[in-house]
Amino acid sequence: MKISQKLISGILGMVTLSGTIGAINANQQLKMAKYLALQEAEEVAGLLGYFVSHELQYHEMRSRDEMLAHLQEHVQALHKQRQRDLEIVDGNKIILADVVTEDIGTRLDHDRNNEVGKTIHDGIPRTYVETSSEYPKGIQLIAVAFKTSNGETFGAVILEYTPLYEAALAIAYKNIVVTSVISLGCGIFALAAGYLLSRSISKPIKQLQQAVVYLAEGKLNTRVSIRSQDEIGELATSFNKMADDLQHSRVELVNANEQLRDEIVERQQTETELQQALKQLQKTQMQLIQSEKMSSLGQLVAGVAHEINNPVNFIYGNLQHTDDYTQQLLRLIKLYQNYYPYPEPEIQNANERADIEYLIEDLPKILTSMKMGAKRIREIVLSLRIFSRLDEAEFKTADIHEGIDSTLLILQHRIKAQNNRPEIKVVKEYGEIPKIQCFAGQLNQVFMNLLANAIDALEEGFQKELCPNPLISISCEQVNENAVIRIADNGAGIPQEIQSRLFDPFFTTKPVGKGTGMGLSISYQIITEKHGGSLQCISSLGQGAEFVITIPIRELKSAQLSISDRRTYH
Repeated sequence: MKISQKLISGILGMVTLSGTIGAINANQQLKMAKYLALQEAEEVAGLLGYFVSHELQYHEMRSRDEMLAHLQEHVQALHKQRQRDLEIVDGNKIILADVVTEDIGTRLDHDRNNEVGKTIHDGIPRTYVETSSEYPKGIQLIAVAFKTSNGETFGAVILEYTPLYEAALAIAYKNIVVTSVISLGCGIFALAAGYLLSRSISKPIKQLQQAVVYLAEGKLNTRVSIRSQDEIGELATSFNKMADDLQHSRVELVNANEQLRDEIVERQQTETELQQALKQLQKTQMQLIQSEKMSSLGQLVAGVAHEINNPVNFIYGNLQHTDDYTQQLLRLIKLYQNYYPYPEPEIQNANERADIEYLIEDLPKILTSMKMGAKRIREIVLSLRIFSRLDEAEFKTADIHEGIDSTLLILQHRIKAQNNRPEIKVVKEYGEIPKIQCFAGQLNQVFMNLLANAIDALEEGFQKELCPNPLISISCEQVNENAVIRIADNGAGIPQEIQSRLFDPFFTTKPVGKGTGMGLSISYQIITEKHGGSLQCISSLGQGAEFVITIPIRELKSAQLSISDRRTYH
């Protein structure tokens, strides 16, 4: 809102306030008229009540007609003295005294809503309007209880107060007219003064405002020509000085900006080269770490598997012969027992010391347990060889389910129950997925990283009492031409703000010394760059985490490694 509008609005508000005060004053005068009439009626009723009490107390021998005649005289005297019409009725609303003598002895007929009867009953004064042929516009009446000095209700006094009310109304209307005229005159004067004042203030301010707009648009040669000796003139002088300084500063800023632009271009070029070099360095570092890790792990696993495989095969192969020989010896012992039931005392003592019966029963069980243990060791060795894939071509057809199972077998020692937590339950839902072309060893490394992270999350969640029943669920299915592997846990979950950084190199949420921040980054590179797939994380805090691996089933040229890459990873 403009300044002139504010001034005019304020003056109009003052005028409106003056008119409102005048109206309130007139309304108060009307209420005062009604109050004075009520006081007059109560005063008349009190005087007449005193008269009736006096007549009843000191002139008991007088007749009723004499008392009513004296009451009529009092009514006529009050009418002449105060110029008010009044009448007195008894408890049955029979007129006892009235200015109009013809109505004495008749029943009150203008009490349409029984206002007078209610006043006689409860003693509360009431006002009402009587309309008749004589008073077509109505006449204001007030009814007051007519009581003796003993407090006994004798009837009611009805007093006209229309003249008093009309006189007060006329005074109120006169005050309203006078107040309105004065308010209108003051309002016109105030509007005129406000208009001239706002014009003298708003015109230079508008000029200053327009100059500021031009200055903001870049027209730095803008100046104002206000020569007044007031605050606005001082403001105009300050504005002109500011515009001069701003124009001078702009010239200096343009020169400095040009110089700075040249420096920024040079720095941007240098920064771009540094960022490219840093990315290449990080990628090379990741490849070296992955290559060294896979090479060391593969050689270690392959060496252990090879060293264990030879003695295990020797044991497992000889166990069958040992079992056959043992059975033959046991049958021979049975034959001796059948044909020589009473051996020599020395043989009998030896038989008792050796507890031959228990030995015959327990020895086959021992051999069976040894077979199961040797078989279990062979399965573990086979899983290690499947996981390492050191003796196979890197890019080949492989079974996804077989790789997951071998990884779970290697991590079995972490899945089992520990001193500080129960066993982690693993639920597998394998769908029908054909063998796919992939780097089996690197894919197994991805499974290892994701499952190891899930176990870490469950251990941390169990310690914080967030997952009392730790669970890892693994599902595999074919969606269109892709193999989708989901690895989920019911741990503490991953906050939304760090999910976008999960696959960044060297980023980790684990304490110092427990994580390098390379596992998920290497896994992401293996899935996206080597297999042309995708790796996503779906998680919310307190709801666990799920990693979704999507790999194309068809053989993609983008998944092939160059010869140099193959040598590096080999």
